[in-house]
Amino acid sequence: MSRDKSEQASYYDERFRGVRCASLLALERTTSILDAILSTKFEGPRIVDLGCGPGCLSNILATFGPTVGVDFSPTAISDARTRYPTVDYESADIFTWNYQRGAFDIVVSQEVLEHVEDQPRYVEIAHDLLRHGGYLILTTPNAETMMAMTERQRKEWTDQPLEKWVTRSELRTLLQRRFKILRMTTIIHGMGARRSYRLANSPKVQALMSGVGLGESFTRLRSRFGYGLHLVAVARKE
Repeated sequence: MSRDKSEQASYYDERFRGVRCASLLALERTTSILDAILSTKFEGPRIVDLGCGPGCLSNILATFGPTVGVDFSPTAISDARTRYPTVDYESADIFTWNYQRGAFDIVVSQEVLEHVEDQPRYVEIAHDLLRHGGYLILTTPNAETMMAMTERQRKEWTDQPLEKWVTRSELRTLLQRRFKILRMTTIIHGMGARRSYRLANSPKVQALMSGVGLGESFTRLRSRFGYGLHLVAVARKE
């Protein structure tokens, strides 16, 4: 293990120690992931949760199909095994994990891509884990929104050792090499106040749209045109 990865492992051990999972932002991401799983029409899919952290999402996924949670942090995995015994957890570096190719129907990657150095290889591993016709469901911070925040907002939002945010275009390029992209959108609005974000997130504009009955349509437009905090992609292995 490299020095950098040792530092990352220590960071995540401390970050996930005694963590609690209650978070409205996490709930909205989870809802998006579950909606994507529903769209696959799989009955009892075999699921792997890459970078599962404290295991909260893996536990939810396991109610829909047999689930494996994998994370870099031994502390997170140890705690997750105690809290959520219905999930098969493994402590491993995803890049050196001795996984079975084609073993899963669905790969879930929630807020992990931005924390790995070799993003193309990470996507390749996700592809290898899936059977033909399997689905990758991925969320990751939207680089355009992150850069529309003030420096203070960004630092308050994240302090992780490695941050490699991607834009919609960059994510599309990463995924298109190995997958057919079925859907890409953004979720969670109100972050960022620079450039066009100032107008998109203006409370006055939102109030005006709601007042004329276009509040939900305006939110859908912001999602479609990339103003959300997180990118959400659903892609299929052909």
